[in-house]
Amino acid sequence: MSVYFLGIDIGSTAVKACVAGDGRVAGRGSAGYPTDRLPDGRVEQDPGDWYRAAAEAVRAAVADAGISGRRIAGIGLSAQGGAMYAAGRGGAPLTPAASWMDRRAGAEAKEEERLFGAERIRRMCGWPPSASDCLAKLMKLRREDPALFYSAGRFLTTCESVTARLTGHAVTDPTGQAITRLYDYRSGSYFSDALEYLGIGEEKFASVLPCGCFAGGLLPEAAADLGLEAGTPVYNGAHDQYCASIGSGVTEPGQLLVATGTAWVLFGVSDRIIDAPPYPAACAHPASGRYGVMTSMSGCGGALGAYAESKGRTLRELDGEIVSRGLADGKGGRFVCPLPEMYSVAHREGVCRPLGDDPSYDPAETALAAMESIAFESRILIEAFEAAGFPRGDEVVMSGGASKSPLWRGILADVLGDRRLFMLCEPDAPALGAALIASVSAGAYPSLAEASSAFSARAEVPSDPGRSANYGEKYLRYREWALK
Repeated sequence: MSVYFLGIDIGSTAVKACVAGDGRVAGRGSAGYPTDRLPDGRVEQDPGDWYRAAAEAVRAAVADAGISGRRIAGIGLSAQGGAMYAAGRGGAPLTPAASWMDRRAGAEAKEEERLFGAERIRRMCGWPPSASDCLAKLMKLRREDPALFYSAGRFLTTCESVTARLTGHAVTDPTGQAITRLYDYRSGSYFSDALEYLGIGEEKFASVLPCGCFAGGLLPEAAADLGLEAGTPVYNGAHDQYCASIGSGVTEPGQLLVATGTAWVLFGVSDRIIDAPPYPAACAHPASGRYGVMTSMSGCGGALGAYAESKGRTLRELDGEIVSRGLADGKGGRFVCPLPEMYSVAHREGVCRPLGDDPSYDPAETALAAMESIAFESRILIEAFEAAGFPRGDEVVMSGGASKSPLWRGILADVLGDRRLFMLCEPDAPALGAALIASVSAGAYPSLAEASSAFSARAEVPSDPGRSANYGEKYLRYREWALK
């Protein structure tokens, strides 16, 4: 009888689940949950919605696989990073979860930098201080509501919140906890100076265990909610981008994943720590002897989608117009930056051109220029990774929404030059990666690399020699335009 493993990915707006076995994804399920966006920069979610959506997604995935829940041999979790809330001593939420998209703590982030030093924090956890980081948000909560802050039993992020509901144990892994700016992944300990400043101890946070460790058996009430067998092993998961790399077959040094969505995230695997700002070393990769290096172009995909909507069109309609007019030949000279602020080497304060700021561009020309600019940014980041010591490879894997556009993935393939671009066939790579973590922990595969290789399905995206030559020249002009 075949053995199956379940991956649960608690993302930024939805939970996706997948059932994996026999070298294939046998079933998928998903369930969304609401996000409250408030004028003062707050972006909040109900932690209870994470669990409720997880239960719905798991039931759908098991039903889609056409198997009994008793045939699930292990569960792994993938989770968004940087969402945190205060919980009471019994575990119930005292506050909504402040999402990683929440920007309320700008003043506190500056204070954090002044107190501890931006470079020190970046070297410790792989991430620079930010208005969205958990340390800054805890500083703000202590300032605004000290009674609530000190009465909280724990401060929990997404991964340990759901793991606790499943097993009774609030545990997380280094990749998930480092992004909070409260955990030193190099020493394997919490940031004592920050905790001393806050006036709390590490008992206020989850236990940090290596990725893949046994977190506990599925509690009876959780088993009933998910339609699974009580006692099913639950294994410690990882940050969603690390899980996505496993689900994408990106586990070897020099391999790169471009995960496209609301933000575009560039994630690479190295055999050593890449320690060069502004690129986070992020953390040790779950694959043995590997490290992750990651950065993002925050919101660029979402900005293009919003632009299309403002023009009364869909991205697919704009794609069709660009293709029918033959615009994507790499010869045009138009450049736009899809956001007024992007976290990348190319765009610093004062040099960005917001999307659509030139009235002489029509919507199709503007959308094409944005697609090209995001592809150019991706190449700039890849080259910056390599300049910082990232091992040179020739494979880039593209996943997410933009990979579904033949136009956009073709542009990226042409822009990357001598690097080969592959489109990931699996739509739910983080959930698959979590399932593969469980499969290795349960002994079904000897290593994450072997499990990843057995499941990842990719198709090469061909480049056009003529367009590639044109885009090579245009890329050099873009760099000059963007970096001046």
